[in-house]
Amino acid sequence: MVNTETSKDTGGANESLADLIDAVPDVPVAGLDDISVAAAIEPLSLGLSDLLPDAAGEVVLMGGDEVPLSIHAAEAVTAEGIADAHVTAGGVDVTGLHFYSFESGITLYSLTDLAIDSGTHGAV
Repeated sequence: MVNTETSKDTGGANESLADLIDAVPDVPVAGLDDISVAAAIEPLSLGLSDLLPDAAGEVVLMGGDEVPLSIHAAEAVTAEGIADAHVTAGGVDVTGLHFYSFESGITLYSLTDLAIDSGTHGAV
Protein backbone atom coordinates (compact mmCIF):
# COMPACT_ATOMS: atom_id res chain seq x y z
CA MET A 1 0.00 0.00 0.00
CA VAL A 2 1.26 3.45 -0.93
CA ASN A 3 0.90 6.32 1.50
CA THR A 4 -0.30 9.30 -0.49
CA GLU A 5 -0.11 11.71 2.41
CA THR A 6 2.93 13.95 2.65
CA SER A 7 5.00 13.18 5.71
CA LYS A 8 6.74 16.52 5.92
CA ASP A 9 5.18 19.77 7.05
CA THR A 10 5.13 22.09 4.05
CA GLY A 11 4.09 25.24 5.85
CA GLY A 12 0.50 24.19 6.48
CA ALA A 13 -0.02 22.82 2.97
CA ASN A 14 -0.39 19.18 3.93
CA GLU A 15 -1.95 18.04 0.62
CA SER A 16 -2.34 14.45 -0.43
CA LEU A 17 -0.85 13.19 -3.69
CA ALA A 18 -4.39 12.78 -5.04
CA ASP A 19 -5.12 16.46 -4.30
CA LEU A 20 -1.96 17.48 -6.14
CA ILE A 21 -2.87 15.34 -9.17
CA ASP A 22 -6.41 16.75 -9.19
CA ALA A 23 -4.97 20.28 -9.16
CA VAL A 24 -3.15 19.75 -12.49
CA PRO A 25 -5.32 21.26 -15.24
CA ASP A 26 -6.43 19.14 -18.20
CA VAL A 27 -4.70 20.36 -21.33
CA PRO A 28 -6.57 19.67 -24.58
CA VAL A 29 -4.51 18.31 -27.45
CA ALA A 30 -5.37 19.94 -30.76
CA GLY A 31 -6.95 17.59 -33.28
CA LEU A 32 -7.41 14.59 -31.00
CA ASP A 33 -11.06 15.34 -30.27
CA ASP A 34 -12.01 14.21 -33.78
CA ILE A 35 -9.88 11.05 -33.87
CA SER A 36 -10.89 7.85 -32.16
CA VAL A 37 -8.18 6.02 -30.26
CA ALA A 38 -8.57 2.95 -32.51
CA ALA A 39 -7.99 5.08 -35.61
CA ALA A 40 -4.79 6.46 -34.11
CA ILE A 41 -3.32 2.98 -33.57
CA GLU A 42 -1.41 1.33 -36.39
CA PRO A 43 -2.93 -2.02 -37.43
CA LEU A 44 -1.16 -5.19 -36.36
CA SER A 45 -0.09 -6.92 -39.58
CA LEU A 46 -0.14 -10.70 -39.82
CA GLY A 47 0.68 -12.91 -42.78
CA LEU A 48 -1.85 -15.58 -43.71
CA SER A 49 1.04 -18.05 -43.87
CA ASP A 50 1.90 -17.22 -40.22
CA LEU A 51 -1.45 -18.48 -38.97
CA LEU A 52 -1.99 -22.12 -37.98
CA PRO A 53 -5.36 -23.47 -39.10
CA ASP A 54 -7.14 -26.35 -37.34
CA ALA A 55 -7.84 -29.71 -39.01
CA ALA A 56 -10.63 -28.14 -41.10
CA GLY A 57 -8.47 -25.23 -42.29
CA GLU A 58 -10.06 -22.67 -39.97
CA VAL A 59 -8.42 -19.94 -37.90
CA VAL A 60 -10.29 -17.94 -35.25
CA LEU A 61 -8.84 -14.54 -34.34
CA MET A 62 -10.17 -13.40 -30.98
CA GLY A 63 -9.56 -9.75 -30.28
CA GLY A 64 -9.02 -6.81 -32.56
CA ASP A 65 -11.22 -4.38 -30.71
CA GLU A 66 -8.20 -2.72 -29.10
CA VAL A 67 -5.81 -3.07 -32.02
CA PRO A 68 -7.00 -3.27 -35.63
CA LEU A 69 -5.73 -6.30 -37.58
CA SER A 70 -4.44 -6.44 -41.13
CA ILE A 71 -3.90 -9.77 -42.92
CA HIS A 72 -1.48 -10.06 -45.83
CA ALA A 73 -2.12 -12.99 -48.16
CA ALA A 74 -0.50 -14.10 -51.41
CA GLU A 75 -3.87 -15.45 -52.56
CA ALA A 76 -7.32 -14.09 -53.27
CA VAL A 77 -10.31 -14.02 -50.95
CA THR A 78 -13.00 -16.27 -52.44
CA ALA A 79 -15.81 -15.47 -49.97
CA GLU A 80 -16.47 -13.17 -47.04
CA GLY A 81 -19.34 -12.21 -44.80
CA ILE A 82 -20.93 -13.03 -41.45
CA ALA A 83 -20.82 -16.67 -40.41
CA ASP A 84 -23.99 -18.71 -40.06
CA ALA A 85 -24.32 -21.12 -37.13
CA HIS A 86 -21.01 -23.04 -37.06
CA VAL A 87 -18.56 -24.59 -34.58
CA THR A 88 -14.97 -25.09 -35.73
CA ALA A 89 -13.05 -28.37 -35.46
CA GLY A 90 -11.34 -26.78 -32.46
CA GLY A 91 -14.69 -26.33 -30.73
CA VAL A 92 -15.07 -22.56 -31.11
CA ASP A 93 -18.57 -21.26 -31.88
CA VAL A 94 -18.03 -18.71 -34.67
CA THR A 95 -21.70 -17.93 -35.27
CA GLY A 96 -22.06 -14.26 -36.19
CA LEU A 97 -18.33 -13.60 -36.61
CA HIS A 98 -16.80 -12.06 -39.73
CA PHE A 99 -15.31 -14.69 -42.04
CA TYR A 100 -12.90 -14.65 -44.97
CA SER A 101 -12.25 -17.73 -47.13
CA PHE A 102 -9.12 -17.98 -49.28
CA GLU A 103 -8.18 -19.93 -52.43
CA SER A 104 -6.12 -22.38 -50.36
CA GLY A 105 -9.20 -23.41 -48.36
CA ILE A 106 -8.22 -21.51 -45.20
CA THR A 107 -11.07 -19.62 -43.55
CA LEU A 108 -10.42 -16.82 -41.04
CA TYR A 109 -13.03 -15.90 -38.44
CA SER A 110 -12.77 -12.63 -36.53
CA LEU A 111 -14.78 -10.63 -34.00
CA THR A 112 -14.13 -7.49 -36.04
CA ASP A 113 -13.82 -6.63 -39.70
CA LEU A 114 -10.28 -7.24 -40.99
CA ALA A 115 -8.25 -5.40 -43.60
CA ILE A 116 -7.22 -8.12 -46.07
CA ASP A 117 -4.38 -7.34 -48.45
CA SER A 118 -4.15 -10.07 -51.03
CA GLY A 119 -1.37 -9.86 -53.58
CA THR A 120 -3.84 -10.38 -56.40
CA HIS A 121 -6.80 -8.13 -55.64
CA GLY A 122 -5.58 -5.44 -53.21
CA ALA A 123 -7.27 -4.73 -49.91
CA VAL A 124 -10.73 -6.15 -49.19
